[in-house]
Amino acid sequence: MLPSLVETLLVVAAIALLWPAFERLRAIDAGRDQRFADPGFWVQGLPEPTLPAVCGSHGAQADPAVRDRLCAARDVAPSALPPSRLPAVLTESIARAAHAFLAPVRQADARVAELRLQQREGIGELRELSDAIASVESDTRPFVERFQLGRGDAQGPAPLACAAGWMESAYAAAPAQDHPMARANGVLLLAAALDGHGAVEPLAAAALLPAAGAGVSPACLAQGLPAALAESAALMGGARQALLNARKNEAMRELLRTAGWQWAGWMLLGLVLLKSSRGLVQPAAGAAMALGVWTAVAWVSRVPWPFAGRAFEPARIDPEPWSMPAGFVFVLGGIALFGWMAAAMRPRAASSSPQAPSSRIGYPGMVLATGLGWLLLLDLSANGHLANRYLALYHQGHLWLGMLCLSMLLFLRQPLARGLAWTLSISGEMARRARIRFGAWRALAALALGTLAAVAVFGLALSNMRQVTSELGRLWLIVGAAWFFFLRGSPLAERLSRDGGPAWSALRYVWPLLFVVSVLIAAMLVTRDMGPLLIACYASGAFLAASVAMWWHQRSGRTASALAIAVVLFTLWIAVTTLTLFKVGAIDSVTAARLESLAAPLASTNDQLALVSWFQQAAPREGFGIGAVPWCGYAGGGCGGVPAQIHSDYTFTALVGVFGHAAAWAAAIGCAVWLHRLIRHHGRITRGEPRFMKRGGRWTHDAQAFLSWVAVAWVVLTLCQLGVTVAGNLAVLPLTGVTFPFVSFGMTSLVMNMGLLALALNMDLPTGGERHG
Repeated sequence: MLPSLVETLLVVAAIALLWPAFERLRAIDAGRDQRFADPGFWVQGLPEPTLPAVCGSHGAQADPAVRDRLCAARDVAPSALPPSRLPAVLTESIARAAHAFLAPVRQADARVAELRLQQREGIGELRELSDAIASVESDTRPFVERFQLGRGDAQGPAPLACAAGWMESAYAAAPAQDHPMARANGVLLLAAALDGHGAVEPLAAAALLPAAGAGVSPACLAQGLPAALAESAALMGGARQALLNARKNEAMRELLRTAGWQWAGWMLLGLVLLKSSRGLVQPAAGAAMALGVWTAVAWVSRVPWPFAGRAFEPARIDPEPWSMPAGFVFVLGGIALFGWMAAAMRPRAASSSPQAPSSRIGYPGMVLATGLGWLLLLDLSANGHLANRYLALYHQGHLWLGMLCLSMLLFLRQPLARGLAWTLSISGEMARRARIRFGAWRALAALALGTLAAVAVFGLALSNMRQVTSELGRLWLIVGAAWFFFLRGSPLAERLSRDGGPAWSALRYVWPLLFVVSVLIAAMLVTRDMGPLLIACYASGAFLAASVAMWWHQRSGRTASALAIAVVLFTLWIAVTTLTLFKVGAIDSVTAARLESLAAPLASTNDQLALVSWFQQAAPREGFGIGAVPWCGYAGGGCGGVPAQIHSDYTFTALVGVFGHAAAWAAAIGCAVWLHRLIRHHGRITRGEPRFMKRGGRWTHDAQAFLSWVAVAWVVLTLCQLGVTVAGNLAVLPLTGVTFPFVSFGMTSLVMNMGLLALALNMDLPTGGERHG
């Protein structure tokens, strides 16, 4: 009871500690240079993309180069007779686009006419009316000039009207005047321009296009169809992006005002679910409940769908409260309802055994870390590089997904652990039988060849998704190391450690871990993921040193000498790995640039470390504070301050700038202590050895033993990651995409850490009805 109460009080204290910083953000909701201000004019009601439909009717007759670039193979219909007129969908879309562009101007003209009427009739102050008219006209003029809108009977942007009129005149001319391919090319490029496609300009300059017919204006003839298509694509793309940015700006203003409430509410809700997971709740019912709760949170908080990339797909279509949910909210809600009903129809399903917190500061530490991270991203979005102005909005979806993953795994951790233990046991038995049937060396060779093939396929398929590959590599190392230590605690491993000479015995004992490490290094080299590779190398040294120490302890029965061996081996491994990095790191271009920057920060072409060092030295002892950090420096004109990726690589430096040196070091050291406390008490609950327990009338695997090893492996790897990122910020090591755990920006890193944290937060408690064997 007391640990649970202390845990709750610490969560409340963490929220109270960071709440004033969130409150200061409310005053800067428009951001630096009014970057989130409402522009007043944007184009709404633009037509849906028309290119897929036009590809179906004209793609077969078009130039293969144009068709292959603009149309997917499934969109192109079989070859048919050349169409004799523009597709109806294209003419309707052009009309809708023209109306969408002219609607704001017409509204502004109507407003000006109303104000002038009030002037003539003497309604209101003359000066105020004149100022209002001037304000509307000053807002309208840039919009008209930017999109080249005509007045009177002109239909939308002039380049789009020129391109559409040119194509209509081409179809109205004699059929033999142009080759059918020219008309098809023109129609496809016009549809692509209407969609704002980025490839229109180079394709229009090289493709065969129709000649102009009668009725084309002299200005349009002088401009030419390729230029009209290119300008139309640029204007339409800008209009679509402006509308998307306007929606994002509105969401950012709301987020800056309510981020504190959202964060505090989410953390308290997660605490309630955490405490619920420790009771006798069916895992499936608990996971369904967590999914339903966080689906409702997404709708209320208008969370953007985290898998939409840089697009904006909020959980609530309109900003007004209680408006219609988005499609993914209905899908998630349906899955939650179905899962809950399926769990309710199985009243005899096994419930989870009682659990206790692994540490009183486990969940409060996560609350504090995620709060610091969101504060940094909110400040960077509002005042940092303009290209990163929506980071906090994306992070809102990432944090929501992380809390969803954490809450669901809190309920599913026990059946997941039993399933993993069973799967690994079966895999080990299959490997043993393969070794007996085919021989040890043949089985090992087949395993090596199969693994190399899988790594090659994996690297080719995910070579452009380094965030995913690095997190999958971390997961491979964590599970592999946990599996090794889990099985090497058995009596069979003790006999293995005493069989044969020392060198041969150690190699036979350690080779499974060497295999796991070798696969990870090969995967990281194939994908050229150098930052995670460095972390994996350091963590692998810790695991290998521990495995050799375990072998020596089981062989000799000595503890002190085993500990000394582990410390010496790990120290030597760190020295050799660091020396190797500086000697051969220049093989990779990214690492070479970072090494050059580390050696000569002021003379290097990559000046990131110079900027980071300047920023740390310029920061006051207590930090600049929220809203006052000079992320862009003092020179003015652009953003020449800290590196643009300070939200990921240089998070420690960002902490120095906002909260000061002492607070940044307290965060780093506190994170290390917090991670250690998460696993400190696991040794009191389990010995980490394979065993069975009888629960509910049947024998099952001991879930906690393997989960404890997973938690230990994750903590070791995360501590290495923390050490590398701090050393990189201090210009001790080159840094290539290494994040500060739980604080830096990054969906895959945050969600993976949240999931593994869920496996470490709770520990199983044995009950009187359980028997071990």
